[in-house]
Amino acid sequence: MPAKSRQTINYWWITASERNPKRRWRWQYFFDDPEQGYNWGGPKWIKSRASFARIEDMCKGDIIVAYQAEEGVQGLAYLASDGYQYIEDGNYDTFDLKSRPTIWLDEPIPLRIIRGLPNAKRDFEFLRMLRGTVFRIHPKGFSELLKVVRALNPIQRKAISKFMGRNAA
Repeated sequence: MPAKSRQTINYWWITASERNPKRRWRWQYFFDDPEQGYNWGGPKWIKSRASFARIEDMCKGDIIVAYQAEEGVQGLAYLASDGYQYIEDGNYDTFDLKSRPTIWLDEPIPLRIIRGLPNAKRDFEFLRMLRGTVFRIHPKGFSELLKVVRALNPIQRKAISKFMGRNAA
């Protein structure tokens, strides 16, 4: 399947959770060893119709916000692929994370801070949804989140700017 063509970058909120003991996964696993790269999802992990729809819209070069449930935003990464079906004729349930560049935050951003951002209810889709793993972030919401990321991680400002300036494709 040919890659999707798009002029703008989309932003995605991807939640990892340890609640289910059979499906434990932490963002730190990816950020500690990004060289091996990761395909993320699959039919055993992604079960929400909303997440299937979001993954179908994902494009190589989009930015993901790595959120660890109950801990906060842990880091930033790029998509290495468009969203795809792990099993042909299945749901769009899988995407690949780019191994470099990535940002693992020294200071995670708690959900309560994000909920307090101006227009959070409008700019962060996950705040309106009850179930799912993959949610869309409006560009204005991502911009506001990036301000918080930089403010709470001042030593990483240069690395964050470099990450944001990269051509991810």
